[in-house]
Amino acid sequence: MLAVAIFVLAVVLALVEAPARSYPSRAEWRNEARTSFVLGAAALAIDMALPRPIAGGVETTFLLAALIFLADDFLYYVSHRLAHGVAFFWASHAVHHSPRRYNFLTGLRQPPTWILTPAAVAPLVLLSLGAPPVLVATSAGVRGVHHFLIHSEHVRRLPGWVEFAFNTPSHHRVHHGVSADCIDRNFGAVLIIWDRLFGTFSAEPEDGVRRYGLVHPTGAGAWRTMIDPWRSLLRRVAATQGTTRKLALMLAPPRR
Repeated sequence: MLAVAIFVLAVVLALVEAPARSYPSRAEWRNEARTSFVLGAAALAIDMALPRPIAGGVETTFLLAALIFLADDFLYYVSHRLAHGVAFFWASHAVHHSPRRYNFLTGLRQPPTWILTPAAVAPLVLLSLGAPPVLVATSAGVRGVHHFLIHSEHVRRLPGWVEFAFNTPSHHRVHHGVSADCIDRNFGAVLIIWDRLFGTFSAEPEDGVRRYGLVHPTGAGAWRTMIDPWRSLLRRVAATQGTTRKLALMLAPPRR
């Protein structure tokens, strides 16, 4: 029930941070809000329906918690890069990138088909290595709350040391941009150090990110937002001859 309470709080915060008056029309705001709420709630419901691991007898210490947090953050970076680099995974992840505005409503919008992405596998890696389920869940929870809160244009720049080490609203705005210098940049979760280490970091331009969303936008509404990327991919797969080529297309970078 804690997850439900946090989701409800996130909805309230989103309504405050992204009110109707911040959109050109109330109709556009209503559609964007409804789409984000429906998709976010569906993704949460699927997550809550999955079986939970039974807690083991491993003693939890601060050092162990810190190591698991770092491992979880790194695995998120890897899974996030794969979600952008593989067409089959991008068909799900595109849902999160579909809003044309950058606010808490974008943070709420998650793909119900997230279970088909590497993000579903990452926690299993830690659990298979013997990490205590409570620490894995706590790390994921901290990461989720942080990731929601950085979806905002109200915070421009934070102190230099924060911008250097952590993923901030400024860094993540770049990630959601659709210009050539923004696409496939800044994959980090809580930390931005992985992007700096592996060459995927880009600082926000001085004049900010001008356009958000998808290069190939989806239709309006929750259903079209979720299904259009899959429809586009499956049409291309159906038009491709040969099983090997079909598989190669699904594993290739997405069309942008």
